[in-house]
Amino acid sequence: MIEFRNVSFSYGDKPVLENLSFRIPTGEARVIMGQSGSGKSTILRLILGLAKPDEGDILIEDTNICGVRPRVLREIRKRIGMVFQDGALFDSMTVGENIGYYLLEHSKMRFDEIGEKVREMLGFVGLSEDIIDKLPDELSGGMQRRVAIGRALLSTDPKIMLYDEPTTGLDPSMASNILSLINRLTEFKKVTSIIVTHQIADAFEISKKFIVIDSGKSIFDGDITQLRQADDSRIVEFLKPFRDSIANVQKNEFI
Repeated sequence: MIEFRNVSFSYGDKPVLENLSFRIPTGEARVIMGQSGSGKSTILRLILGLAKPDEGDILIEDTNICGVRPRVLREIRKRIGMVFQDGALFDSMTVGENIGYYLLEHSKMRFDEIGEKVREMLGFVGLSEDIIDKLPDELSGGMQRRVAIGRALLSTDPKIMLYDEPTTGLDPSMASNILSLINRLTEFKKVTSIIVTHQIADAFEISKKFIVIDSGKSIFDGDITQLRQADDSRIVEFLKPFRDSIANVQKNEFI
C-alpha cells in the first residue's frame, strides 16, 4: 500500500530525511517513533504529496507519486485521510458541518441525506448526535479528535489514514477512546494506518510493528520482540523510559 524507496528530503540546506526506505502492506498499522525533529511528520507530508523528495520514490498502491500530474495526485489524495494533532476543525462550522463538509461541497446529495450520513458517522466514532450543532470549541480535545476522524472518513472513505500525534494532550480516558477507534478502523475497515507519535505506551496499543527514526534515518523497522532486543545505543536510549511498557506488552501477549 505504501512504500518509500531511498527517500531523501531537505528544507533548503537542512537535511531532514536521508535514504529512508520502508514498506507497509495493505490493512496494517505502523507506528513511526522518534525524538522531536527527527523527521516523522515530514514523512506524512510526503505521503500526501505536500512536499516532494529530493531523491527516491514514494509509491501509493503501486503508483509512484513523485512527479505525477496534479490530477493524478488529487485522485490519490481522495483515498487518504489525515488527522492532525489539534484536529484542525473549522472553528466557525458546527460539528455536523465539519463532518459533512466534503459531501456539502463536492456531492449532489440532499441536505437530509448528508445529515443522515453525519449521524451515522457520529455513532461510528462514538459520539452522541446531541453535539451535531455544537461548535468545536465547545468540545473537549478528545471529542474534537474523534470529529476530525469522522470528517476524514466521510470525506474520502479512505484506504489510508495518517495520524500526527493523535493522543497528545489528552487525558488517559480520551486517549484510550482514540486508540480504540484507530484499532477499529484497522480491524474492521482494513484501513492502512500510519501513526506518528512519541507516546510509546500508546504505540504498543495500536500496532505490532514499529519504525524508529533518528536524525532522518530509519534505525529500526520491526516488531515488539525485535524492538526489545535491539542493541543500537540510539534505540536503547530512546526506549529507556519505557522499558516497563515494553515488558508488559510482551507479558500480556504471552498470557
